[in-house]
Amino acid sequence: MDTLVITNQKGGVGKSTITALLAWWLAEKEKARVVLVDLDNQQNLSRTLRQFSCEVGATRLFASTGTPLGEIPAGELTLFPGEPELANLDRASPEVIRNFRNNMAQLDQRFDYCLIDTPPTLGLRMIAALIVADYALCPIELEEYSIEGVTAMIKTVIGVRQRHNPRLKFLGLLANRFNPHSVRQREAVQLLFERYGRYIIPGKISTRSSIPEALSDGVPVWKLTKTSAREAAAEVHKAFGLLRERMRPQAEATTELANGPG
Repeated sequence: MDTLVITNQKGGVGKSTITALLAWWLAEKEKARVVLVDLDNQQNLSRTLRQFSCEVGATRLFASTGTPLGEIPAGELTLFPGEPELANLDRASPEVIRNFRNNMAQLDQRFDYCLIDTPPTLGLRMIAALIVADYALCPIELEEYSIEGVTAMIKTVIGVRQRHNPRLKFLGLLANRFNPHSVRQREAVQLLFERYGRYIIPGKISTRSSIPEALSDGVPVWKLTKTSAREAAAEVHKAFGLLRERMRPQAEATTELANGPG
């Protein structure tokens, strides 16, 4: 099972949107069994994918006993839904990270991919997710205040990699909610390339009404027939294809994080 964390220390960048669309894309494109873990107590991902929820809430993945993961049906998509109680975990003992790692290991032979949606703050849940992950993806919004937080996020990934999880690979930054008519966003793109060029996934997902419309209906955007949905689907497929190319076997992985942000 390949485990991918979709994370950013800033909220409002579309993490849950990217997670849901990527889960559908992997399930359809690769005929994969995908398990999702919603660690955000805001539960946006859980609302979008509620039809795939199992009876085990994400909070129980941090418990030491009583989590019968071997009995969870492994369907095309399986969601461990978020809960308000997740917020309490950031005040819990670090012992729960070991519990989370052990519980996630139970899923390894039953699914092809695991996608973890994290809260938009650095805390125990984000660290736990990065500790169990093979890959980390950082969606960003092309606004100056969003770009300013990228360095902190990359440093967090580097720190977890050096201290806890040497196999963790940073896949890069994915521009989301892009407005091609915005002068400010075009300037932000230039700034982004100047600071973080080697980390940027050369694809983008623009702001289109068809994406939230599809998510509200609980379907991927490529299931809608309107023109804007087809345009959005083309961008999503291109971005995820580029992302998938970076998810190569760890034996072939480079060490681009070794020296930190460029």
